[in-house]
Amino acid sequence: MRIADLLERDAALYPRRTAVAVHEGPSASFAELRDRVRRLATGLEAAGVGRGDRVALMADNGLVFFDVYLAAAYLGAIAVPVNTGLADPELALILASAEPALTVAAGEYAERLEAAGATGPVIDAGGRAYAEMLASAPFADLDRSSEDDTALIVYTSGTTGNPKGVCLTQRGLAFNGMTMALVQRFRPDDVHLSTTPLYHAAAGTRVCSLLADGQTHVVLGSFSPESFFAAAAEHRATITTLVPAQLRRLLDHPGFDGAELSSLRLIVYGAAPAAGPLIRRAYERFGCGLYQAYGITEGVSNLAGLLPEDHDLAMAGRSGLLDSCGRAVPGVRIELHDDRGRLVAPGEVGEIWVKSEKVMAGYWRDASRTAEALVGGWLRTGDLGRLDDDGYLYLVGRSKDMLISGGVNIYPGEIEAVLCGHPAVAEAAVVGRPDPEWGERPVAFVELRSPYAGGMASSPRLASDAAAIAIPGAISATHH
Repeated sequence: MRIADLLERDAALYPRRTAVAVHEGPSASFAELRDRVRRLATGLEAAGVGRGDRVALMADNGLVFFDVYLAAAYLGAIAVPVNTGLADPELALILASAEPALTVAAGEYAERLEAAGATGPVIDAGGRAYAEMLASAPFADLDRSSEDDTALIVYTSGTTGNPKGVCLTQRGLAFNGMTMALVQRFRPDDVHLSTTPLYHAAAGTRVCSLLADGQTHVVLGSFSPESFFAAAAEHRATITTLVPAQLRRLLDHPGFDGAELSSLRLIVYGAAPAAGPLIRRAYERFGCGLYQAYGITEGVSNLAGLLPEDHDLAMAGRSGLLDSCGRAVPGVRIELHDDRGRLVAPGEVGEIWVKSEKVMAGYWRDASRTAEALVGGWLRTGDLGRLDDDGYLYLVGRSKDMLISGGVNIYPGEIEAVLCGHPAVAEAAVVGRPDPEWGERPVAFVELRSPYAGGMASSPRLASDAAAIAIPGAISATHH
């Protein structure tokens, strides 16, 4: 299935339903969105964009993401979202790699892109040239693209240095929408509130996944507790996605108790370790379903999920489930392999391997790293985890982050989870430090929560000797 197939169906079945609403900004019904996308596709083609060409986009959250992502897909071209927070040298690396035929930029980002070496014309999303593109005749060649076409290149450096362009196909993005509709139980009247940047894979792929059956996508320009409360109430949001830091800010905000959040039925959280105490607070205070998502860009985000009923079980006494990121979502197979590619037994640590229609086609113009990541139809995620007898996945960290201390494998993620379980700890990160006796020694950076921090809650601090002494106990606890 292609992206055009999804949008054309939605526009035919739900022409007047709101497709996109930017909070305190423009909105478009499905019929209006289809019209914008078809017209922009014609405009892009007239500007020289053809099948397989890249169209870069640098903007703050807004309707332009839907325009460009979908219009490029109609042409069989490739949208390349650019992180607005990149430093100029990183921006130059991405532009040199992608070589966009054309770039769409919002306002001040145009000058940065031109200075960084954009290879084609740079069009201001708020300017005359873009408006003229949107006034073009509707694109009529609806068979132009293929489900095998790469539709999106998302650059991610992760922990491995230079940016990698993750190539996501139309089939993968459409299939992801179907899996999300199943596992998150989309309803016809669902309204999803996006709170994170659309250039990021987790939010950006929702542009396509909410086309699965015509759900409404509300976009928050920038996140704050006040803007979230206002948007959720105004648009009657039923689903939202939040990272743990956002959850904490909402729960700690003095306006939480007075906020109108009764429409929410599901909060999807993930993208960073979430400590049990935080999730218990969210469960008790939001009063809606919770869904923890595990995924990576190379797998079109969500690969495993801890369902609302799993959270219910955890609160009813099976507390260990909160340490899990759930089970494989429909259409995804997960296996754990050792460093020789052999399956490991349940309960043992191994690298997470994934097979699915959602898996990337490869890294853009990087055959060697593609060959390392894709093995016999499987994606090697680089993440380490354990599977229990019921198929629940427990993350322990990145393979490159594993420490070896005194001949023992130590996984920073496990220590971080224990530290974050303490009520005084807001966040924790564990790294390895060379040690003449043990080879490596884990060192924790801890951010304390008020009032424990004594006014220093926003300042990460290197763990004291007392905290470091507690770390071996934490390691023992996580292994037993």
